[in-house]
Amino acid sequence: MAQRARIGIIGASGYAGAELIRLLAPSNQVELAYLASDTYAGQRVSSVYPGTHGHSLAYSAYDPAEAIARCDLLFLAQGNGEAMAQAPALLEAGKKVIDLSADFRLQDASAYPEWYKLEHKAPKLLSEAVYGLPEHYRRRIAEARLVANPGCYVTASILALAPLLRAGAIDPNGIVVDAKSGVSGAGRSRIAVDYLFTEINENVKAYGVGTHRHTPEIEQELSVAAGAPLKLSFTPHLIPMNRGILATCYATPAGPTSAHELHRVLEVAYLKEPFVHLLQLG
Repeated sequence: MAQRARIGIIGASGYAGAELIRLLAPSNQVELAYLASDTYAGQRVSSVYPGTHGHSLAYSAYDPAEAIARCDLLFLAQGNGEAMAQAPALLEAGKKVIDLSADFRLQDASAYPEWYKLEHKAPKLLSEAVYGLPEHYRRRIAEARLVANPGCYVTASILALAPLLRAGAIDPNGIVVDAKSGVSGAGRSRIAVDYLFTEINENVKAYGVGTHRHTPEIEQELSVAAGAPLKLSFTPHLIPMNRGILATCYATPAGPTSAHELHRVLEVAYLKEPFVHLLQLG
């Protein structure tokens, strides 16, 4: 029997970290060897997330040397700006890294001051990082030592539009993405009036209009699919639900076509993809 890969999660007490634990803990292919959380160090995961009851896992304060010694692959599930400081040492030690923040998603380092208000600390790694959308980059992900996990709005938008752009079925000009997100997208540590129950409940509001950080990421990946640079209109909304994304994407057909033909493009693209469920036309 092959040895199980030893997995570490840095920032394991946030929503993304907790979801990783839920997905990985039952697997017989990996071992959760190291869960780092300075906030909950020494506490059982089940005391923070009761849904993990039954797993005897505990958080530790983050120690880079311990993480390197105990793990083969590390997920970095922290806020933007943390992974770019931590990843170089982990990679230098021969570890594989999957970053759940935005630190390695954009290939242009100059975009980070504009969209994330920070200078990139490891710009040389941007060209190496593989965008972690398996439906489009599966082979490269399998061979990569650094993977940049896609943003939430971006994943929904790319899955809807990229196959149509690759097939030349839609015009790359004038694309509109109207998207809604559950509140967990803001993260677990975010404390602000905007995220209070009384502000969110029975309410829908647009935010980051024209300035949302996922805009350059969507444009970057859809430009690859289109084979040329494109710009689009993206407006996100916060709605009163815990989790999930609904992206309604608008585009103009590139020529005379039918709904059936457009649906067929998506059907062929995702026929063998286990994480994408394409509904029947209509």
